[in-house]
Amino acid sequence: MNSSRRNFIKTSAIAGIGALVLPTSIFAKSFNFSTDKKVRIGLIGVGMRGQSNLEILAKRNDVEIVAFADPQPKMLAGGQKILEKYNKPKAQEFGNGNYDYRNLLALPNVDAVLISTPWEWHKPQGLEAMKAKKIVGMEVGGAFDVKECWDYVNVHEQTGTPLFCMENVCYRRDVMAVLNMVRKGMFGELIHGEGGYKHDLRGVLFNDGTPSYNSGVEFGEKGWSEAQWRTGNYVNRNGELYPTHGLGPVAVMMDINRGNRLLRLSSFASKARGLHDYIVNHPNGGENH
Repeated sequence: MNSSRRNFIKTSAIAGIGALVLPTSIFAKSFNFSTDKKVRIGLIGVGMRGQSNLEILAKRNDVEIVAFADPQPKMLAGGQKILEKYNKPKAQEFGNGNYDYRNLLALPNVDAVLISTPWEWHKPQGLEAMKAKKIVGMEVGGAFDVKECWDYVNVHEQTGTPLFCMENVCYRRDVMAVLNMVRKGMFGELIHGEGGYKHDLRGVLFNDGTPSYNSGVEFGEKGWSEAQWRTGNYVNRNGELYPTHGLGPVAVMMDINRGNRLLRLSSFASKARGLHDYIVNHPNGGENH
């Protein structure tokens, strides 16, 4: 692996939303940002996750929120309400179907984009944004396989456009406190680390199609928010679909891709008893769901 690829992976692994929006980031010089210039941002996806990111951005004075792209009018409206809450100007909207984000990418007054869309859209939107010379903040998970990860690296080398992997757990105060302790050598040499995604998602993956959780057994077109798209991944893919929550902090603490590296991956899975139990025993579910 050549040095440019190593440096890209290093940067992508440790950088998050803070590095994306700060004009003094390590990429600022190459993109002609000055300390007195606001970073102009477009959001691709303003669903519940996108609105969570938007809430953070709207509190900042060093960014300008230019545009939203989302095919759902109710999500666009939700994003505009957040801007109104913080007395920010209304964002330009691109809501004409699934591919209207391309018109957002064509805007000359957008420096960077945050992509908070369903997982299957991350790769095409991320690569197109990089080719459009828009700095990318990419929500989890970013890719479905190793090849897609290398697609990002290859396009970065072709365009010089940075892509930041956004893993919020790496920036939790408790996790950063432990990282600080690791850096100070308080635990000595780390030789073993464990991480996981211990989160009961059943009330998120199934609902009654309204803005509520733990409310029903609908998903897909009848579901609300993540139940519309995320549940299909759990139905059709057997694996750890959200690995960076556990791997991210461990990788930073143990210098993965900064000296150490992953050599192999072993994966094990049980039967889907948790989802099955939720559906069978839910008042609106049952054996014949």
